[in-house]
Amino acid sequence: MEAPFFLNVKYTKQHAAVCGLYCPACSIYIGTQEDPQRLEVIAKRSNSAPEEIKCYGCRAEKRYIFCEQDCKMFPCAQEKGIDFCGECEEYPCNDLKEFQAKMPHRLELWEAQEQIKKLGYKKWLEEMEKHYGCPECGTINSTYDPRCRSCGHQPCNQYNAIHGREILEFFSKPKSQ
Repeated sequence: MEAPFFLNVKYTKQHAAVCGLYCPACSIYIGTQEDPQRLEVIAKRSNSAPEEIKCYGCRAEKRYIFCEQDCKMFPCAQEKGIDFCGECEEYPCNDLKEFQAKMPHRLELWEAQEQIKKLGYKKWLEEMEKHYGCPECGTINSTYDPRCRSCGHQPCNQYNAIHGREILEFFSKPKSQ
């Protein structure tokens, strides 16, 4: 039997976001790469077509529309000639702090920047594959998947085991008008 798609992928710098996010654990990236139904649900929620929201990673030609239009870190890093925010003299800047504070999938950005600096991005990518992989089957899951999308194991990954409470609290808050 052939290994599932996600177990055959070799992740590159394209999958290590400038801000410290791990692209393969993004619901939109997962939807783009291997779960078109997930992408359709996300597109419908954002009143977009699936083609409009596809993403192949932070440094790819085709990125999620938010990352393309609203991300301040990627163009800043390009302008400064750096690969990651942690390399910047202004780190952590207000833009990155604001970005980090808005969503629970961004809770570990500071740790990510430290690890990228300490280990290098290639070793960090290997570590993230374990961090976001299901402890039972190895499937990379989103930070927002309550169970593994392949085998149903709960929690779906180490990130969710560590931050599950914060994720639930975030989504149980009333939405501001």
